[in-house]
Amino acid sequence: MSFKSFEGLSALHRNTNHVIVSAHRGLSGSFPENTLLAMRKAIECGADIIEFDLRMSKDGVPVVLHDATLNRTSDLEGKPEDLELAALRCGNFSYYRFGVDAASGKRLKIPAYEKMNIPSLEEVFQQFRGKVGMNIQVYANDAGLVEVCRLYKAYQMYDQGYLTIASLEAYETIRKIDAKIEICFTPAWNLRGSPEGLRQCKELGCRFVQPVVNYSGPDCYRLCRELGLRANAFYVDTDLDIRLLLAQGADGMLSNRPDIVRDSLLELGRY
Repeated sequence: MSFKSFEGLSALHRNTNHVIVSAHRGLSGSFPENTLLAMRKAIECGADIIEFDLRMSKDGVPVVLHDATLNRTSDLEGKPEDLELAALRCGNFSYYRFGVDAASGKRLKIPAYEKMNIPSLEEVFQQFRGKVGMNIQVYANDAGLVEVCRLYKAYQMYDQGYLTIASLEAYETIRKIDAKIEICFTPAWNLRGSPEGLRQCKELGCRFVQPVVNYSGPDCYRLCRELGLRANAFYVDTDLDIRLLLAQGADGMLSNRPDIVRDSLLELGRY
């Protein structure tokens, strides 16, 4: 299937009537999270951005995985950094299914698919660059950050995707490696969308922020607009949540079900 071309983060940022739809770990409400299949399905349903997570393998390859261990989503055990990529490829990563929202889900006794590999970051770039924006949540040490930044530059991901990191140290490391890389800064205290946190993001040169819906509200989204920030509120999985956030002024939503978000926004004239 052919995908629409992605015009870039700047184009998304300028179109203030369009609410940005981000797919949390791909279309993870329907397909195994953080897999190429979930990402492909998210793009097919019209997501503007796919969000996914990075960990490092033992041989220094950035791979797409959220948890610090392999246990929840695969038939492997232990930490990804203890296994080389070839060993990680032996695992089946379709052992977890989200429930009706991001807070629910279960581990499956039988995998959803006979085979489901863990993707590398390079595979994601190769398959989807230019087709969708990317929100890349990075969990890595300095050596891992160097490799992620190398691939980002090699695939010319400028204005195509941004790195989401939770520590100021990681932010400063990335800035020293390549000052042109777009960053979303999300320390735990900043996820609440506080005025101080939002202003710091602006000072750090961020264009996207990611407040948790339970802690944000109209004042958060109003300040985001004043500062020129796009608020990627998470998690949003129901039509009721979508309408509530729109009323509060949110202009971006991160969801396990981007298809539901798309349909609601189409009905409301905001997609």
